[in-house]
Amino acid sequence: MVTALLFDMDGLIFDTEKITKRSWQYAANQMGFELTDEFYQGFIGVQDAECETMLSDYWGDEFDLKHYRHIRDKHLHAARRSGIDFKPGFHDLFQSAKAHKLKLALVTSSHLPDVQQNFADTDYLSQFDLIVTAEDIKHGKPRPDCYIMAYEKLGLAPNECLVLEDSNNGMKAGKDAGCLAAMIPDITAPTQEIVDRADYIFQSLVQVSELLRQKM
Repeated sequence: MVTALLFDMDGLIFDTEKITKRSWQYAANQMGFELTDEFYQGFIGVQDAECETMLSDYWGDEFDLKHYRHIRDKHLHAARRSGIDFKPGFHDLFQSAKAHKLKLALVTSSHLPDVQQNFADTDYLSQFDLIVTAEDIKHGKPRPDCYIMAYEKLGLAPNECLVLEDSNNGMKAGKDAGCLAAMIPDITAPTQEIVDRADYIFQSLVQVSELLRQKM
């Protein structure tokens, strides 16, 4: 029986993936580079530092990472300040999970200040039983370390935990950690590998709430 939900954040709880992608591509364009949609797909669910290393390797010595970060972060922070919407179904799912006394963890590749900014003016962060951010993990998704840390800190077995992810990298991390995992795709469709490995593939978090009602 599932006793915990392990939530990714960007693209799963918040509609942030589209604005993040725009900022990364905007900065590249401003510097005379092209960050294609296809190349960006490999960044989804991965920590920023690893993505930046990929860019530096790809574009070589002409690429000024410090200048790129400045342009990208300024563009992204401006977009975040205008407000970020919750994804459909999150509020009801969170309330339903709390009502069923499930443990709730936030397991994200983002850094804590970004997490705090996204959840500003809400009381959700204080209601999670555990928060795992980029600062806590040496090896980010698609490595399974973050989800292993989550279920160990919660004192649960991996098969008691349902990972909720929007990305292939996140799904791989969850499954490699031994957890049950459901993908709710955002801007990336599941690969055939993930289709074969996923316990569930849903269109929205609304269907996760429906699953809970059936199982509880």
